[in-house]
Amino acid sequence: MKGVMDVSYDIRHRFESLYDAHRLHVLAYCARRVSAADASDACAETFLVAWRRIDDVPGPPKALPYLYGVAAKVLANQRRSAHRRARLHEQLDALGAVPPPDPCSVLVQTDQDRRVLAAVRRLKPRDREIVMLHAWEQLPHEVIAQMLGMTKAAVDQRIHRSYERLARTLGVTDAPNTTPPLEMEAPA
Repeated sequence: MKGVMDVSYDIRHRFESLYDAHRLHVLAYCARRVSAADASDACAETFLVAWRRIDDVPGPPKALPYLYGVAAKVLANQRRSAHRRARLHEQLDALGAVPPPDPCSVLVQTDQDRRVLAAVRRLKPRDREIVMLHAWEQLPHEVIAQMLGMTKAAVDQRIHRSYERLARTLGVTDAPNTTPPLEMEAPA
């Protein structure tokens, strides 16, 4: 019986360490893609999956990219659910019933924030995700390539081209420097 208790403690301790180290990163990843309420739900669902599959979660430094991959799938499921809800809302609208707006979707942003977000949303979905992983999650190009099953050169090229498109869309004369910062240490 003692051996079983030791294993349970080890699993719980491993999960708690994983959660403590990466919860805010996963929450931020989700919050940059969906509303605050949906981000909290997606973060919780991500860690539920991690708990259930704790033996599949790689150790540092690959744990955070693994969690981002799980979060991406959770967010995709949320989008499908939201699409179904939107169809239901359309049906309700046709009947004359209008649901109130989601208060969590109303954010205080500057006009420039809205312009940048709109420009990012106009990128192709794959390019948008790469730019977000690079600029917002600050992942090294090699990690992005591994997460998305691409070569580092392909990621470099997509980031460069996407930044050029964003600069043109925003009317910026000098595109931001797309060379990666000094090698980041992977989060522990």
